[in-house]
This record gives sequence, C-alpha cells and structure tokens, in this order.
Amino acid sequence: MLQKLLFLNWKLFLARLTNLQTLLLIGYGLFLLFMLINLLGSALIVLLLDSTASLQMELTWLTPELHRLILLTFASVFWILHFSFTSTRLLNMEENRKLLIFGYPSVLLSRHLNLMCLYHPVNVIYNITWLVFLSLQIHSFWNIPVVVAAVILNYGIIYSIKHRFLQMVERRFKIIVFSFVFILFGVISALAIISRQTQSILNELAIQLSQIIDVLLWLPGGMLYQSATFENSPLFSSVIFILLVFLTYVIFRDHQNKTREGMMRPAVMKVRKEGSRLWIFLRSWLGFNAGKYYYYVMTHPYNRLQLLAITLIPLIYIPILLAVDFGIISLILIATMLAAIPVALLGMGMANMFGYEHRELLLHLQLPVPFEKQLKERFLGIITVPLFIFYGITIVEILRLPQLGPVFSIYIANTFFFLCFMLVFLWSSFYQYQKASYSSFSFKHPIIPQKVTFTMSSAIFILGYTVFVPLGEWQPYRLWVMVILIIAIGVYILLNFSLLARAFKNRVLMKLWNDF
Repeated sequence: MLQKLLFLNWKLFLARLTNLQTLLLIGYGLFLLFMLINLLGSALIVLLLDSTASLQMELTWLTPELHRLILLTFASVFWILHFSFTSTRLLNMEENRKLLIFGYPSVLLSRHLNLMCLYHPVNVIYNITWLVFLSLQIHSFWNIPVVVAAVILNYGIIYSIKHRFLQMVERRFKIIVFSFVFILFGVISALAIISRQTQSILNELAIQLSQIIDVLLWLPGGMLYQSATFENSPLFSSVIFILLVFLTYVIFRDHQNKTREGMMRPAVMKVRKEGSRLWIFLRSWLGFNAGKYYYYVMTHPYNRLQLLAITLIPLIYIPILLAVDFGIISLILIATMLAAIPVALLGMGMANMFGYEHRELLLHLQLPVPFEKQLKERFLGIITVPLFIFYGITIVEILRLPQLGPVFSIYIANTFFFLCFMLVFLWSSFYQYQKASYSSFSFKHPIIPQKVTFTMSSAIFILGYTVFVPLGEWQPYRLWVMVILIIAIGVYILLNFSLLARAFKNRVLMKLWNDF
C-alpha cells in the first residue's frame, strides 16, 4: 500500500514539474541547505562559547551560570522559531483520498500521510538541529533515548497546537485577529518601557539570574535542554522515557484520527453569497464579476489566514526595525516591507484568478457580455483594494517616515514595485493555474502554487534592494528608468486585454473543464 501512495505522489510531482519549477526547486534546495548550516552554526557557536582556554580568557564575563542562561535563552528562542516554521501541510488530500477506492485502509493512509509530513525538509532540519544541539550536552548514556523521544514529542505537540490554532482562526477569525492586535500593542508598549529604562532593568535581571534560569528551565525549550543535561538514575530515566513514548503515541494517534476524519469528509464548497452582507457590499462597490470573485477570495479559509499573516508581520517587524537602528539596511527593509503589503494582497487575488468558481466561470462564458469585458471588470476590481492600501501606505511613508527619501522618489519606487509584481501575478494566473481546494484541510492548502510563492518571496527582497538602495548621484537616472517602465507596463496592460482573453482560452479553459 505504501508503494501506491509514493507512486501516486511521485507521478503528481512529475506531472507538475516544468523547467521553471526545476530551477525553483534547485533554489529551494540551496535555501534549505543555507538554513541548515545557519541553524547548526548558531547552535554550535552558542554551545562552544567556553570550550577553549583562549575563549575563556577573552570572554572573562562569561561565568558558567551566565553561559547556562545563554544556552537556555537560545533553546527558548529556537523553540519559537521551530513553532513558527513547522510545516503542518499534508500532501494533496483530494488526490490521496482516491487511494481509499483501491482498498487503502483509511487508518494506514492517515498514518503514512502524517509520517510524510514529519519528513518535510523544514521539519527534518529543525529536528536534526535539536538532536545535534542536545546530543553535545548529554550527561550520560541514559539521556540518549530520552532526548530522541523528547524531540519527536516536541514536533508532535507543535503540530497539534498549530493544527488546532489554524482551525480556531478559521472558525473565529474576528475574535482571534482582535486578540492578536491587542496582545501585539501590549508587547510593543512593554518594549517601549524597557527601552527607556534599559540599564536599570538589566541590572535587576542580573541580580535575579538564578530566578530567570529557573523560569527558562520550565519553558518548552528549557525542558528539551533538561532532557539532555539532567542527572538521574537509570530507573528514573527509564520511567521518563516510557512516559515520553506514551505521550508521543497519544499525540500521533490524535494526528492520525484527525487526518482520517478529514479524509472521510467529502469536499464541500461552503459559499452562501446570496444572503451575505459581504457579498451585497462587494457586488455594489466592485461590480458583479469583480465582487463575486472577491467574495470567493475573502471567504476561503486559507486566504483568511494569509490576511492575518500579512497584517501581523509588518506590525511586529517594522517597529523593531525603527527601534533598532541598522542604518541603511533598516531603511531598505522598512521600505520593502511596506511596499510588500499591497503586493501580497494583490497576489492573494490575482496570482490564481481562475482557480475558485469553475461552474460559474464556465457559465459566464456563454453570457452575451464579451468575456474580454468580464475579464477587464475582474482585473480592475482585483487591483482596487490593493491600490487604495498602496496609496495609503505611500502617504504614511511621506508624512511619518521622511528618512526613507523624497516624496517623488517614494511614490515612483512604490508604483514600480507594485506594477512589476502585477505582471508576475498575471503570468501566474494564466501559466500557473491551480484549482482551489475546499475540504476539511482547506485552511492548510495554499491557493497559489508553491513555486509562485517562492518566486514572489525571493523577488520581493531582490527587487526591494534594487529599487530602494540609495545610489547617490545615480538616483535620478534610476527614477527616470522606473518612470519609463511604469508608463510602458501601464500602456501595455491597458491595450492588450484581448491578448489576456486569448491567453485564457488557450491556457486555462481546458483545465477548467478538466477540473469541473
């Protein structure tokens, strides 16, 4: 049975593999390698701070207690990173569900899907880093099985928490967003207070070092640290190991049951637009075609989670970059993040323009209204909301962040940034079409193909550096180049909607019929 699962997913992978995707796959592999080296290097540096006599002479302030505090702090921060980046995505649920027809036991299939999620490259990298970091601190042989069991249980708990949290966000979106914003402003206020009284607070913390260590030991990262460094008898270690194995079994059994429950549910498209106030509002302001499409985009569970991420990431990182001055690097990162907000919203709506409503879109082709007009209305409706946000952010930059540059420079750079990604998303709509998933796990399955997401993430920072880095006396020349390209891109899009309609018929129409 396992061979059928592997064969099916391998064939699906090869069917979607193009020259571009092969290139992006190589780039993703290099990124993962860099990530592994970076994480392992950070862990080893923190661990080996007092490993040699020369280092001990240079770092005279590094007492054993302070080094232990650094290790515990690293373990706690690393656990937060692990929690943030752990992948909870299962493989294509709609396709793998078909294996049930061929007699694949649902219990076995759910178990194998969860194991394949465990072997996701990002999950493997973090688990390997934990094992290396902890294995170099092992006190005795009896700590080895405890460390292995603790790392596996840690992954299971993170997966379980994230899965339930995403489900909760899907069902209680407004409450969760309000709570996050409330907590975030509380944290920012606390950081502002600390930054004003840094010296006195650090002096108090230095006096209470042992109490801080005691607190860190009972955080998730500290408990993993203790699994490698605790000193106990073989009998006590055996009891701890058995307890960890039992908890791991319970957690993974829960994962298996949840996956099986999701597989046994039919894929249902939960859209009730006729009686929805949101649908009425969007239709009245954006028109029937654009309003209907925007309703599908805004009500899909995965997009609601993406909207939460788009909101929270700038709210967290931009105040930090404003508080911690890294010179020109801070200015480039702030300008890039602010420009990326409307780009991310545009990508959410435009990067897969035809993946949501197959039945209705095919019916619309039979209407007396020309499809080119329908496509133009949808296109203009999609860019309306990101454009308003784009102009709002540009005004805020001009009024509140004058250090980013002159008014004209900010406006031109942001406009060029926006239009470049509009072209990328148009290409994605016609050449990287992907059917939107509606199932019990829709909140974990991206609407936009991963290769497009990876391309967009890389291009945001590459283009941000190209557009926002100061060039001194060469700055006017770059602005004129961007102005010329902005005019060229705008004129090309406005004059070639018929080309977009032909691209739809040649590239997307048959895929819609096949998926229908």
